[in-house]
Amino acid sequence: MPQCDLYDGTGDPGEHVYQFQTNMLLLQVSDAVMCRAFPTTLRKAAHAWFKSLQPRSIYSFGQLSDLFQKYFVSSRSRRKNSASLLNIVQEKNKSLACFLGRFNAATLEIDNLDESVKYTAFLRGLRPTSKFAFSVNKSPPGNMKALLEKANKYIQAEEYLETHRGRCGEGKEEQKKRSRELTPPQGGKPTKHSKYDERRPKEPFDWENLTPLNAKPSQILHEIKDNKALQWPDKLKSRPNKRNKDLWCHFHNDHGHTTDNCGSLKRAIEALIKHGQLRKFVAPKEERQQTPPAMEEREDREENAGIINTISGGLAA
Repeated sequence: MPQCDLYDGTGDPGEHVYQFQTNMLLLQVSDAVMCRAFPTTLRKAAHAWFKSLQPRSIYSFGQLSDLFQKYFVSSRSRRKNSASLLNIVQEKNKSLACFLGRFNAATLEIDNLDESVKYTAFLRGLRPTSKFAFSVNKSPPGNMKALLEKANKYIQAEEYLETHRGRCGEGKEEQKKRSRELTPPQGGKPTKHSKYDERRPKEPFDWENLTPLNAKPSQILHEIKDNKALQWPDKLKSRPNKRNKDLWCHFHNDHGHTTDNCGSLKRAIEALIKHGQLRKFVAPKEERQQTPPAMEEREDREENAGIINTISGGLAA
């Protein structure tokens, strides 16, 4: 018999009946066999409900499925209306592919969705400043099918350019850095120190007064990785072939330094502590362990693409 997910009373009863009937149709079985097979797909509360039925009280599978769905009606999925599509918008720095995936998933939760409503909601959800939004407003596709075809072509072009950038040279970040380095300060000529000055942190982090911890940063990361308040870092800016491949950082998900020696992770943990979180990881001052300056300086070079600003007794700024 085809496999059918066991129902325990918490999912949508209508979906379970539909899945069961689809499997039974493949076998071309009788109504009586369907009645006998149905309880084998139930467990926990659902199976207890079936056992509570009076003997010889069921005369057809239609009657059985009707009683089943009425009993578990509170577990039924709530279908959304077309107005919910207006909440699906393309967020800042999110790709068109990401937006399209979310939009399509939302449309599947709406019954009898009108194509014109779908078309209008998609256009309204696009980020107004995006190139694709400009393109479709300049030359409207006219219907949803044409709009999706145009969106998919645009996504393919985006993916091609992203792959091409990765293979052939500088990305956007490298281009921005070079532009900053060549920009004359205050209208004057670039100086030999302008590169250092442009990239110097405006507010140096206070490594000397980090909150003492009773666990390693790697252990804390394992505990808080699902915390929505945790600020994950940008990619390391140094060249991958210049970093130590034997050292892995789970916070950056990249090689070059260890998780326990990751300055970005320590800053993120400190920020959460300042906001009243992670109290169970705060230790008395006598238990505080300082990371060796040499290790911190090495990580700083990797995170800041070659800038070495060593502060005695702590991490580089």
